[in-house]
Amino acid sequence: MRIVFCTFCLFLVLSCALNAQTVQKFERRSAPVREFGIDLKYPFAGGLNAPQFSSADLDHDLTPDLVLFDRVGGVLLTFINEGAPGNPNYVFRPEYAINFPAGLTDWMLMRDFDQDGIMDIFCAALSPASQEIQVFKGYYDGFGLKFSPHLFTYPSNCSACNPLYIFYPDDNPPAYNNFPINRGDVPSIDDIDGDGDLDIVAFPAGTSTSLTMLRNTSVENGLPLSKPQYELYDNCWGRFFENGMEGCKAQLSCHPDTCFVDCAGVQAPGSEERDNLHPGAAISTFDYENDGDRDLLLGNVSYDCVVLMYNGGTPQNAWMVSQDTSFPSNNVPISIRTFPGTYLVDYDNDGKRDLIASLNNPTSGEDRKSVWLYHNKASTVGLHEFELEVKGLFQDDMIEMGTATHPAIVDVNADGLLDLVVGNYGYYSFGNNSATFTNSRLYLYLNIGTPTVPAFELTETDFAGLSQFAPQDYDFSPTFGDIDSDGDLDLLVGNNKGGVYCYRNTAGPGQPFILEYDTNPMWLDMDVIGSVSAPIVYDLDNDGLQDLVVGERSGNINFFKNTGSPSNPVFPASPTLQKIGQIDARVPPEVVGMSTPAIIQTPDGPIIITGVQRGHLEAYYLQGANQDTFPAISVTWGNIDEGNRSHPAFADLDNDGVLDMVIGNQRGGLSLYRTELVDISVPVSTYQPGSPQLLLSPNPTRSWTKVEWPVDQPVQWQAFNAIGQLTASGQEDSGFFHIDVKSWNPGVYILQVASEGRQATARILVY
Repeated sequence: MRIVFCTFCLFLVLSCALNAQTVQKFERRSAPVREFGIDLKYPFAGGLNAPQFSSADLDHDLTPDLVLFDRVGGVLLTFINEGAPGNPNYVFRPEYAINFPAGLTDWMLMRDFDQDGIMDIFCAALSPASQEIQVFKGYYDGFGLKFSPHLFTYPSNCSACNPLYIFYPDDNPPAYNNFPINRGDVPSIDDIDGDGDLDIVAFPAGTSTSLTMLRNTSVENGLPLSKPQYELYDNCWGRFFENGMEGCKAQLSCHPDTCFVDCAGVQAPGSEERDNLHPGAAISTFDYENDGDRDLLLGNVSYDCVVLMYNGGTPQNAWMVSQDTSFPSNNVPISIRTFPGTYLVDYDNDGKRDLIASLNNPTSGEDRKSVWLYHNKASTVGLHEFELEVKGLFQDDMIEMGTATHPAIVDVNADGLLDLVVGNYGYYSFGNNSATFTNSRLYLYLNIGTPTVPAFELTETDFAGLSQFAPQDYDFSPTFGDIDSDGDLDLLVGNNKGGVYCYRNTAGPGQPFILEYDTNPMWLDMDVIGSVSAPIVYDLDNDGLQDLVVGERSGNINFFKNTGSPSNPVFPASPTLQKIGQIDARVPPEVVGMSTPAIIQTPDGPIIITGVQRGHLEAYYLQGANQDTFPAISVTWGNIDEGNRSHPAFADLDNDGVLDMVIGNQRGGLSLYRTELVDISVPVSTYQPGSPQLLLSPNPTRSWTKVEWPVDQPVQWQAFNAIGQLTASGQEDSGFFHIDVKSWNPGVYILQVASEGRQATARILVY
């Protein structure tokens, strides 16, 4: 495949490739977006569902920036701090995220374990089969903060001691034990005992209802902080019993030296009686009272609230003696459905750590207002007095539709500017003592910019009235195509049931859309023989009739052959072919693929690009309506990964001749990229019935193009650049002539030809 590569993109790729774990091949972009009269600050950052927050100096300017790790899809979002004390201002700079280790999942916290002033990473093991803790050492080079795996040192006779993970000596040396934790939990990485090195407090994997503390013994053993070693210090840290059956409340011990014993002398139940009563917890330790020991914040997977436990013991021997079960009870208590986690960062640069509470559940829960910022308004550093400021931190400044977005690009209002129509799985709502996501709909963002500078405004939150099918159906995936050959684009919408809703456009060519729901039983019967359909319109068998190419949950891509006529499409109820090209978007051992296809014309023929459940993109050479294996271009196309359920849509939004790509994802947002694919669609925008068709070849071109317009009389022509300036003009004896473009700058030009009242327009792409 021949493609045009922009100079800026080449520089970006080469510079990032020096040290990046995963190099994104395409230039990430943004565009202004307005919702309800408010301009979004980070419109195409991709949305947030379950983010975890850490501070780190990403650009080495001695100012802490923010790193957000979203458990949904394992996505990193990096924000550079350009604010002042008391005046936060964070700028989305996604290029710093490519410096992080690839494959982060479940949880990630940034801490400086060796106190060298450079933040390191503690995270869930990159291997999905492991429940271990993995550590990465931070360092700087000319491209910001980067990381390399930290290797722990263990005795040579410990063959099971993987140096990537944390092991500690058994009671019977030289044996060693590992320290697995539930991947759904978030541990505390903190200097618990006040000796200057970082310890670990977590619930061990399994059904434990008591916290375990691993003490870092590097200081005690006279070792440098860069050589952390751990020992099992306390298998009932804090002396409380957390059984997962009481919301934001733990059973506290009356005895500082004994794991839970209540004031009547009753012991906590044994593990055989708990029967998985600890399904998940997110914990944070900090000195809330500023008395020298660590207090505890704990969120439980089954509840919306967070409990604060006060430490009445010592730094070396924690003993929780009281608790705030509606924290913070002096303000608005945390209430995030379901399973909040808490993070302490100095968000507003005033030297005091603020509190951020956010959802920690990657599969269900509040997905549009799931990040609560509490400002620390205490008068003194070290004290804590939290006051709620906002419930949608960062989310309120992004396109955020809840869960799973499906974009399409089309000119809805016929103003010559491409708009965005976006479907979603739904968004979290709670009522009648039950939660639901089944409120899917389509959102319309009209392009209010210019031909070269797109800008969007949310104008409809239920475009075409698709909400009428919810809650019985959801996960709406729109696409547009002229299925009845009347010159305008119709709307087709995939859905969770695996079918297709059809809306005929009755407006006519060049007119704003008028959509009417088509109740033909053909559409009601159509089924991919599966679920979660994602259709596009394309003449796959090249017979002049528009067919349907449909992705689905299982990861295959279906072909529905049109056996009707140009004006009267007829589709079968079941796929004509179920697995074109043998494309399978599943990544073993997963059984879900979530294919979301798009077909792009290139100078060397069409290609098919599909989003997948894992979040990357796959690209293949399209070879017609058959089930023979299509040659793969790349199964990680562009090295783009926006998290689970990627869904791409393509169009040239800024008329620079290169296709842009809008990607939906599981987190409910959108991302925008400039690809390397030349836009060769070259539509005739002023075609009139009865006028001869205007053809250009080659197009794209770098030297000349042949004009074929079957007119046997004098023709006048003009070419304008993307901002409307006349570039060249001429008069020819007929409609068959050549135009020399060697002196033209690369870009898109509009060619207008006219002769005795007839005219036509086409685009010339010069590269």
